[in-house]
Amino acid sequence: ANDMDSFREAEHTRHEMWLERLIQPYVDDGLKIETAIECNDDWRNALVSAAKRVKADLIVRSSYRRSALQRRVLKTTDWLLIRRAHCPVLLVKTDRVGKLESVLVALSMMKKGRAHEKLTDAVIDHARSVVERTGAKLHAVYAYQGRENFLHPPDLAKRVGIPRNRAHVGEGLPETEIAKTVSELGATLVVIGSLARKGMTEMVVGNTAERILDQINADVMVVSQR
Repeated sequence: ANDMDSFREAEHTRHEMWLERLIQPYVDDGLKIETAIECNDDWRNALVSAAKRVKADLIVRSSYRRSALQRRVLKTTDWLLIRRAHCPVLLVKTDRVGKLESVLVALSMMKKGRAHEKLTDAVIDHARSVVERTGAKLHAVYAYQGRENFLHPPDLAKRVGIPRNRAHVGEGLPETEIAKTVSELGATLVVIGSLARKGMTEMVVGNTAERILDQINADVMVVSQR
């Protein structure tokens, strides 16, 4: 027990020193940064609880490419954060540094109901917040299946509050249309919603936010509605 306690204390100190080195350049620039280290065997859920405890506005995490099979059968950290985080999650997939040029907000307009309306509002609000702070151009994409679900681009533009030529509507699977639009625009950030699910429905792997992770060369911000 004493050996394990000593090991944990040494690891805690090691990570504290690593964090201090990591944030020092930003502290030197005048930013106020607080760090915390949490040791937990269930570290994935610890991420969620820690973010909730400090009332975080955003969780930022690196996301790595996985195969379709891995995404389908494994409860990855991305899987858990998308379903359980109480704030938006930014999944960083690239190491690019520089000005953010374009942001793509991906919307699902087929499903009706108050919960989906609130989620759509939240996704648009977060996307607009990003572009207002960065000066990036905001685009929107909507994928429909079947003529009855078609949405005129001017209506999409009006819903998001963007020029008509930045509203992209295509027929097909959401992940396919999102990937195509990201490629055409060279968008570096996609903002998308995920409606929280409970019980057995939470166990289903494969919402659109997850399916696009390995299909696009862009970071993904997932906004959940609870």
